[in-house]
Amino acid sequence: MKIAIVEDDIQQQNCFISLVNRYTVENGIPVTITPFNDGIEIIERYHGEFDVIYFDVEMPIMDGMTTAKKIRAIDPNVVIIFLTNYVQFAIDGYAVNAEDFLLKPLTYFNFSEHFKKIIEKLSNKKHETITIKTNSGIRKILLEDLIYVECEGHYLYFYTNDQVYSLLGSMKNTETELKDKHFFRCNNCYLVNLKHVRAIDGNTAHVGRFDLRISRPRKKDFLTALTNYLGSGGL
Repeated sequence: MKIAIVEDDIQQQNCFISLVNRYTVENGIPVTITPFNDGIEIIERYHGEFDVIYFDVEMPIMDGMTTAKKIRAIDPNVVIIFLTNYVQFAIDGYAVNAEDFLLKPLTYFNFSEHFKKIIEKLSNKKHETITIKTNSGIRKILLEDLIYVECEGHYLYFYTNDQVYSLLGSMKNTETELKDKHFFRCNNCYLVNLKHVRAIDGNTAHVGRFDLRISRPRKKDFLTALTNYLGSGGL
């Protein structure tokens, strides 16, 4: 588990880290904790790598709520939790789909009861993602929402249920990254999520709302991959 704590008060930061370390050691949970002293620092270094982020609401350079909104704009899946002295801030947390609010000062009992729920949420969270870097910033895409990837020259286009993301990149590298995630090329230009294949009609694959051409050299292997995927129950 990867946790970030964004807290400008070093004493509070160390206290929180101690609570996390105590709980995870007692329960045998591997964890890495990355502290940030202000909101700007995590924004500048963010690459979608954290499972949970704890934000102090009140910070002078960039407050926790503002920082959380910026993080949520590029990562819809990370668990966000606020640390605050004032319960009225909880209302604002709905804007960023905050998982919880913890009132300071924290006690070990209150933290452990909270953290049990976070562990359970993450253990039930089976959604895998891919992180890409577009011109507008880092984006984390749920693999179940990714319909296919198209390459055109040096650009890649990631087609999801409702958006298209473009970036400079290598289809070969993307194919390698998604190799064990049930993605397969139906031709040199298209890397298809087999989950979204609705039908095969001659040399056309009906993938989600798209109709993609299957090349002759790749057709046999593509159909074999699709058959194996369906035979495994789509797991």
